Amino acid sequence: MKKSESTSRKETPEEELKRLREEIKSLKSELKKSGKQHEQTKGKLKKAKDDLKQTKAELKKKRRHADNLEQRAERITFDAVPGHRYSLLVIKLCILIYTRTNCGLRTVVKILEIFGEVFEGKCGKVPCYNTVENWMKKLGLSVYENDRTPCRGGKYAVVVDESIFINSEKLLLLLGIPARHKGEPVKHEDVTVVGMKVGKAFDGDAIKQEIEEAAKKAGSNPEYIINDQAHNLTNGVAKSGIAQHIDISHAMGTILKKVYGKQADFVAFTKLLGEVRLQYHLTDKAYLLPPNMRTIARFMNMSSWVDWGQHMLHAYSILPKEKQEAYSFVPENKELLDELVVAVDAVRHVEEICKTRGFNIATCNECKHFIIRNVIGNANNRRAMLGIRMLDYFKKEEALLVDDVQNDNISSDIIESDYGIFKSKKSPNKLYGITPFVLLIPLYPKLVNKSVTDTFNFKERLVNVKLKDVDTWAAKNMSTNWVTERTKIFRKAI
Repeated sequence: MKKSESTSRKETPEEELKRLREEIKSLKSELKKSGKQHEQTKGKLKKAKDDLKQTKAELKKKRRHADNLEQRAERITFDAVPGHRYSLLVIKLCILIYTRTNCGLRTVVKILEIFGEVFEGKCGKVPCYNTVENWMKKLGLSVYENDRTPCRGGKYAVVVDESIFINSEKLLLLLGIPARHKGEPVKHEDVTVVGMKVGKAFDGDAIKQEIEEAAKKAGSNPEYIINDQAHNLTNGVAKSGIAQHIDISHAMGTILKKVYGKQADFVAFTKLLGEVRLQYHLTDKAYLLPPNMRTIARFMNMSSWVDWGQHMLHAYSILPKEKQEAYSFVPENKELLDELVVAVDAVRHVEEICKTRGFNIATCNECKHFIIRNVIGNANNRRAMLGIRMLDYFKKEEALLVDDVQNDNISSDIIESDYGIFKSKKSPNKLYGITPFVLLIPLYPKLVNKSVTDTFNFKERLVNVKLKDVDTWAAKNMSTNWVTERTKIFRKAI
């Protein structure tokens, strides 16, 4: 509002009215102008909102287009690995399917053919099974030659064992595992193959040499070595000067054998088990047959048929008369079976403690107290002898512990598992012997699950290892393939 032009005199009512009208007119004009600006601002805001909405819609459409099936299929088709005809995608699929499943090489190829069918050939050409095998060998050799440092620089232990194949040909295997127990049994991803050797026989000196060679390549000696108590293995480890633990499962099996192996009632009962299997395996009594007793490691696997005997004792009274007559030898040997149940349960108990929680002063004492209470207490002479031998084992192993903190692995189950995986994959034709296919053993721990595979560089390893490298390694470390030799002879004869 404008001030009066003159402060010396007072406005007349007419002048004041005129002035006020002019001010009202001016305010109305300003208000009208502001209204137009407001409408313009509202229009601009609406246009901005519409533009934003349109932009969002276009972006969403673009994303949908980028993520549709056709685009995904195009993105998973990679260029061939340098020096190879196939993409990294196809190679990884083949190798992971083969290592993580029970599929054979030909089955892997069939699976890839199905992938190709579903994705209309966008995965590329399907390799033959020989090509997949070559990839496996190259990757395995890369791991074996370059990944020799176990436990990523930490303290490690070694598990050593040998496996017999054709014509007494043996594979000596040395696995690096964490020296300290992790609160759970050793897993495949914890393993590094630090040594593999093929030969007719391995005496103590040969095993000592392989241990030293493995330690040299690993960069340090292992804290201790676990073996199955075989004479040549214990001798070789002793010559190396490295402390050794005896695998608890083999030790318990040896103890059971020493206590029961030559006992008349035990021998007679096990003989009956074998005769019953032969007599009734094609009859209506076969569904009650005991499990087959293994020729190798029979005493390590006693629990299966002892459990069967216990179940038969409990169920005997409800069996039909003809079944009771067929299996009457079971209740006749009830006293022996009851004794064996106690023995087997004790072995299971101490093995579970040491395998799941590790071998330390506390678990060792717990096992010894259990044996005293449940095996030796109120026992006959035979069972008492079993308990005394078990205590002797724990006392010897306890002597290797330097303090209350040390917690060792005392099981070689992991190497038995590795041998089992290898045997399930290799050709059933024993004439092949031990071939470069053995390179699956060092490769498997690196691909067993996603946690380890994420850090595994397929491309780099495939590029850096040639097939001639595999052939050179095989010529140096593997024995003669008898199938190959037979084929050569047959061809010459044509």
